[in-house]
Amino acid sequence: MNPAKISFSRIGQLANPPIISHIMAVALENPDMLSLAAGFTDTKALPVQPVRDATLALSSNGKTPEYLQYGTTIGRPKLRKFVAKRLSQIDQHQSPAYNLDNVMLTTGSQQALYLAIQVLCDPGDILLVESPSYFVFLELLKGLGIQAVGIPVDENDEMDTVALSGMLAGWQSEGSLDKVKGVYIESWFSNPSTHCLSNGEKTALAEVLKEAGLLVPILEDGAYMELYFEEAFPSTSIFAIEAFDGFPRLFFGTFTKPFASGLKVGYAICDHSDILSKMVNVKGHHDFGSSNYTQSIVETAMTDGSYDAQLNKGRDRYLQKMEILNEVLIQQGLPDSGWNWQKPAGGMYFWVKGPVQADTSIESAMFENAVKEGVLYVPGDLCFAPEGPKSYMRLTYGVLERDDLAEAGQRLANVIKQSN
Repeated sequence: MNPAKISFSRIGQLANPPIISHIMAVALENPDMLSLAAGFTDTKALPVQPVRDATLALSSNGKTPEYLQYGTTIGRPKLRKFVAKRLSQIDQHQSPAYNLDNVMLTTGSQQALYLAIQVLCDPGDILLVESPSYFVFLELLKGLGIQAVGIPVDENDEMDTVALSGMLAGWQSEGSLDKVKGVYIESWFSNPSTHCLSNGEKTALAEVLKEAGLLVPILEDGAYMELYFEEAFPSTSIFAIEAFDGFPRLFFGTFTKPFASGLKVGYAICDHSDILSKMVNVKGHHDFGSSNYTQSIVETAMTDGSYDAQLNKGRDRYLQKMEILNEVLIQQGLPDSGWNWQKPAGGMYFWVKGPVQADTSIESAMFENAVKEGVLYVPGDLCFAPEGPKSYMRLTYGVLERDDLAEAGQRLANVIKQSN
């Protein structure tokens, strides 16, 4: 018996499997596959003891076990206060934006991003993004019918505000500038490029937008803000940059990458009360609020100091892993073959650029050969909007152990050499 034909909504029609699901399925088909693709955290370094201690502290404090009850849609007040205070301290700046009333807690920062796009954009609208940008977010936009358009870059892969100004002027003359509903940036050790945006670059962006009369929401992703290796990148969030006064500002962060990915606790800080209120309302339709229990564990870890201890542990581990993969790729002669990258100073990724004729796309012979060789990467063209060069790949050193990481690097180098 054939199932009844369903007339799906527009979002239903656009709901295709994420590309990363395909890549992960390929990995699962081969038990010997070593993945440099999935941006998982370091499994062996996850905070088992701190989480156990937090659970014990919660269950033995003699108080009512409210942490096992439903929480509020917006999230636990104490943890929201921690979030606001921490960003204020990092920014070394004081303003009304850093207030618990401007913070909502979510099921990872991805949900916060989704909520923001849901309340800000309609199908057919435009969101400006960096080139390259976080490919999972680009898929999120595609799934909601939103057009992602990359901000132009110069020959040094820096944001080209002159070209951006010209692009906005062109849209203005065409009468389509009002379709631009926001700008999404990753300011620290971005996924995939590991690039950081200076306050000067962000100020220049704000000035171009203001000149175009485009005071749209600015969405700043700070997922890797504190995952630097040795020194924090010397910039602040958009809340501390005067050029963005007058813009609705949203900052997205997570406890997933710095602490424990399985807890899935993220957040948004928004200085525009109407936007935040709408996001909270839509979240209420989703789930009535994220897990009160996992929020309680993070809150306890923030209080007893184990969160910062885990963050420092992660920095050391990822630095060591980054050095291993970097050394292997150099020893295998990739720079001599025309493959180059900027050594990361934080985050979890390498952004590797090949010769202009290289094709790393998911349909390419190189990707097929990589699968046969037992190694996976993320094709770089997935990280551009609406489309981009096929000569890049994103590699992660997050989850593999050191020996496997070195082996994965050697396998990938063999694939690249065969393709040259």
